[in-house]
Amino acid sequence: MPTKSSTQILNPNIRLLVTKGNDQGKVYETNNYPFVIGRDDSADFALVGDNNISRKHAQISLDDYGSVYIEDLNSTNGCFVNNVRIFEKTELQNGNTIIVGNTWLKFIIFIPGLTQRSQLKSTDPEESSTFFTETKKVEAILILDLFDSSRMANMFGDEIAMKITQELNSIALPIFNKYNSEFYKGTGDGYLVTFKKPEEALSAAADILKKVNSRNTKIKDSVEMHIRICLNFGQVTIEPNGDRHGNAVNIAFRVEGVQYRDMKKKKDSINAAQFPVRDRIFLTEDFLEKMEQKQKKKVLSVGSFKLKGISGMHTVYHYPLD
Repeated sequence: MPTKSSTQILNPNIRLLVTKGNDQGKVYETNNYPFVIGRDDSADFALVGDNNISRKHAQISLDDYGSVYIEDLNSTNGCFVNNVRIFEKTELQNGNTIIVGNTWLKFIIFIPGLTQRSQLKSTDPEESSTFFTETKKVEAILILDLFDSSRMANMFGDEIAMKITQELNSIALPIFNKYNSEFYKGTGDGYLVTFKKPEEALSAAADILKKVNSRNTKIKDSVEMHIRICLNFGQVTIEPNGDRHGNAVNIAFRVEGVQYRDMKKKKDSINAAQFPVRDRIFLTEDFLEKMEQKQKKKVLSVGSFKLKGISGMHTVYHYPLD
């Protein structure tokens, strides 16, 4: 019987076909391993048209037995195989769909010499893009936004604004991981994040705001950083690449940006002087209902708002830090 030491394993020829995304139709063929998929020009398979792909996003390698594996290289938005996010080296099977950022790749093991048509007959982009169905899940939603970032860029320049954004990233990302975020993605000047438990989302929000406030008390020659956070709880629709959307997400984005002038004034509403313009954690009524009783005692009612594109009036609450 042949043994591992006496048998030569031939590297399989593989093809990665972009079936969905800005680089749709692009093909990468190789039998050299390992190789890197990423947005950087130096990546072996460079997908520069998708800003949601990290510079070095994933690596595909071969084991001693000729099996092909993929692993996430600590990318920002994760790597998915057949709609499942991977957290360790995962074996690929012929026909698997790999999702990086907003780009879908068809993984094909092929035999040189066969016609391209015969080997790509099941990789039609329309077929691939509808292979997986969206799923729904109830989650705690956190929206984090860098306050007044456009004005900051106009006043201090893009370089300073970018530096502040990078500082916020260095504060927020470890906290998302600390409290077991289910998903997060950058939104330009902030993040959309989801958590399984409302208490994890609330703890993350409080920690981020505390660290931002602490950072502002220590700086001397830099610009102050200010943020706004909203927490909501509800059903989200999960796309195959992990992205979240739906009414609960829309409400969270709208509440994060509400201003005093948008509020429907009532006797029990706070006045303009009391209204927190920045460095605040706003809560929706759905999130408040899921909070622990001891935490609810700290919550202050802000007022009622009509949110753009969303029916009904929505009561907003404020969670002040200790």
